[in-house]
Amino acid sequence: MSLDKIINKLATTDNKRAYLELHFWILCSSTIPIINIYISLSSVEIVFLRTMTAFVMIFFFLMIKKIPIKVKTSHMLLLVFTGMLTSIYWVLFVIAAKTSNTSVTLVGMATTPVWVSFVYPIFSKKRPTFNEMMTGLSALFGVYMIFSSSFAYSEGMFTAILAAFFAAIVTILTSKLSRQYHYLVITFYQMLGAFLATAAVLPYYLKFIKQGPFSMPTPEDILLIIVLAIVFSIIAYSSIVKVMKKITPFSISLANNLAPIYGGVIAYFFFGESEIMDLYFYGGAFIIAFAILAMPLARWIFKLQKITPEKI
Repeated sequence: MSLDKIINKLATTDNKRAYLELHFWILCSSTIPIINIYISLSSVEIVFLRTMTAFVMIFFFLMIKKIPIKVKTSHMLLLVFTGMLTSIYWVLFVIAAKTSNTSVTLVGMATTPVWVSFVYPIFSKKRPTFNEMMTGLSALFGVYMIFSSSFAYSEGMFTAILAAFFAAIVTILTSKLSRQYHYLVITFYQMLGAFLATAAVLPYYLKFIKQGPFSMPTPEDILLIIVLAIVFSIIAYSSIVKVMKKITPFSISLANNLAPIYGGVIAYFFFGESEIMDLYFYGGAFIIAFAILAMPLARWIFKLQKITPEKI
């Protein structure tokens, strides 16, 4: 079965199936921190090889399937730009995973809906609503609660939150073009942008930050990077781009809040007690999740209240 058929089979136009598809890939993506931890390379090296592999493979696939890759120049530049932002998001994500653990990384990424609620009005030229402001402030209190304890992974948590900011921008910008072009074409240009950005930064990184040559990947590293490139950078990424035709950016980022639950359970089987945090961490994580889930839940309740017997 070809890559195009796999994605078409997984991502459908039906809303319920689209949500199931989204949650399936969130479950799968919650294992990405675990994979990154097992790769011996640095964050920039991992993202460089991952984006290069994904870009080359998707390019040949598009050529074989004869899918046209021509897009408007302005849209191409926007897609390449979002790809560059994706590379920043991925590098920060890997740094967070390697300087903390899976649970901390995914809780930090769970702040993505907060960033979406603040950033989206800028692009749509609308002011944030009171509910969105309260959601953001409540989530920030949860973050403060985590940092107020003797938290050993402050650097990883902060890096994950910063990665969530860039993830929010990428989600919003990608959703604007998801209905206009083939999802694989969108992924192609974004992987191109991600690869170019990482390739441009790599020499500076090796000389001034790592202060050493590019590390030679082990056979295990190569296998895991190929998995990241094919399963997550191409199939999962393209599938999520496709479901954006039916699901809003906020709903997508909201669904990502289940990633800490999925990832925490899976990581526990890999790393054991090192994944267990203190009560402050779980209390803060609960506040973040509750703050983000409260707004759509309230909207749903108010909608039910509007359905009176006279209207039925």
